[in-house]
Amino acid sequence: MTSYSFPPEFVADLRARVDIVSLVSDYVALTKAGVNYKGLCPFHGEKTPSFTVHEGKGIFHCFGCGVGGDAIGFLKRIENLSYPETLIRLATRTGIDISPYERRRGSLKEQEKARSERENLSNAAACAQNFFARLLQDNLNGKVGAYLKKRGITPAAAQKFGLGFAPDAWSALKDEFQRRQIPESVAVAAGLLVRKEGTNRTYDRFRDRLIFPIRDVSGTVIGFGGRSLGDGEPKYLNSPESVIFNKRRLLYDLHHARPAIGKIGSAFLVEGYMDALSLYLRGIDNVVATLGTALSEENVAAVKRYTRKVAVFFDNDKAGQAAAFRSLPLFMAVGIMPDIVLLPEGIKDPDQLAAGLDDAGLQAALTRQRPLCDLFLQEKGASLAAYSDRLQFLRQVIEMIIRLPDEPLRGMALRATAESLHLAEEIVLDEYRRLRQNPRFRNERNGQNETSGTASSGVAGAAGRSQVASPDEIVLATFLLYQDLLEEFGDDYQALVENRDCARLFHEFKQWCASGNCDLLQHLAGNGEDDTLASLYARLMHLPAPAEDLAVARKVVSDCFMSLRKRQGNAVGRDLDLALTTCQDEEQMFALLRQKMELKKRLMQE
Repeated sequence: MTSYSFPPEFVADLRARVDIVSLVSDYVALTKAGVNYKGLCPFHGEKTPSFTVHEGKGIFHCFGCGVGGDAIGFLKRIENLSYPETLIRLATRTGIDISPYERRRGSLKEQEKARSERENLSNAAACAQNFFARLLQDNLNGKVGAYLKKRGITPAAAQKFGLGFAPDAWSALKDEFQRRQIPESVAVAAGLLVRKEGTNRTYDRFRDRLIFPIRDVSGTVIGFGGRSLGDGEPKYLNSPESVIFNKRRLLYDLHHARPAIGKIGSAFLVEGYMDALSLYLRGIDNVVATLGTALSEENVAAVKRYTRKVAVFFDNDKAGQAAAFRSLPLFMAVGIMPDIVLLPEGIKDPDQLAAGLDDAGLQAALTRQRPLCDLFLQEKGASLAAYSDRLQFLRQVIEMIIRLPDEPLRGMALRATAESLHLAEEIVLDEYRRLRQNPRFRNERNGQNETSGTASSGVAGAAGRSQVASPDEIVLATFLLYQDLLEEFGDDYQALVENRDCARLFHEFKQWCASGNCDLLQHLAGNGEDDTLASLYARLMHLPAPAEDLAVARKVVSDCFMSLRKRQGNAVGRDLDLALTTCQDEEQMFALLRQKMELKKRLMQE
């Protein structure tokens, strides 16, 4: 795969060209609020908008979860991209040529071969898509048209989704490839033709099927799913794995659904193409489907890019429930506690639900949800009478809870577990503490964020929850606006600041001022892997201006320093009190008392 090396000036130019309001609006419904835009945060569930975008400064910040940064940070987080991937995506969006920044790896011949292979397979998929779609439109009066009518799919809807028809023939697509001069070897590599074992003969993989094009998140067709129109088996058939098609990484219709997921703040996850299509045709836009295979970690990661609020919506049978239960640990491992839609009695799947209810009934049915974890505990734990069986099941559940990256979620899950299994909370907590020491979970413990599942640690998870700024933050925000104050107050601030992230941002800010390179946000982003400081910077920039001129700013800093010195003095006082309670030496006790009196006097003078 081609890699790139982007210099600082490229990143600065890119950031300047990106319209952050337009970018964020692809995922969030924004409304104008003074100089800012507001909307519901796409990174955590909320009912009252606390997510703001400042167009002039090119930054965003959520006062609910603390996440913030620039356009690069927003796209990186919401799409779960690497830093280079984010820059490439934004460069494509803004029309910037990135070819001069290509980093050469391996021989040019190898690079060209890999690029050419992907391009050839993509061309074959595009050719097949056009062929299948054209055949469907030409055969609406035949078998495939009758099937669409039976399923309530209009010709317009079929065209919108790019549905196609593979005729009951062994070489229809093969002949099309020959007409389009697409090599047989490429069609075989793309999984569209099958080579008969032991021979050089090939034939069409998809025959007598309704065709569902499968697209990547950008909307490019990279594979297909086919639903049998007759007695052919299997009922559903997917493209095989290829250089461009990986089922573990794909969700059906995500490219259509992601704007709705971002704006609504939640997603439905169903098991099949028809389930997703049927719900979409009834106005339910935030639906994605697995490709007829078990849910994977990569599938869950793809959903998490857009929302942390997911409702699984599987078939109303034992197999569907089992599939839902298998998904639970995958979701919990990324900090998502999914709900499950409870289908009414007699309704077998989402497709039947969409076909059998009016709009009001469908909307009501979709709200019949409960936490999947609760149902799992109820269904699995109810039959466990023996204490030893409940304890064994408890350990299974705790292993899932340990992987939750959010401490409050872990606490809620542990309490729910104790209640469902009729065990004392202390027993559950003791087992949790014991299992948590297991070396198997060391990586999970080290990677877990103890404050918030979506926000970064430090200010993003704690101070970021409130618009009330601490003295540490007010002084730092003042420095950001009035750099002339750094020389006068910088050393004192460095000695007084207690907030770890404020101290880190102050250090980076001083380095940036001394270097004169790039812009501050770019300096804070570094390699793009840690956005804690960028989030803090965005928060400080969204605070009301601490002062309207340099003289007032100097007074603001002086006043804050009084608070910081008092805070520091109170901390020293608490240490002295603690030392006095444990002191056994009379001379040392008098020395501690003198220190306390001097401290009290100094604090009163300040």
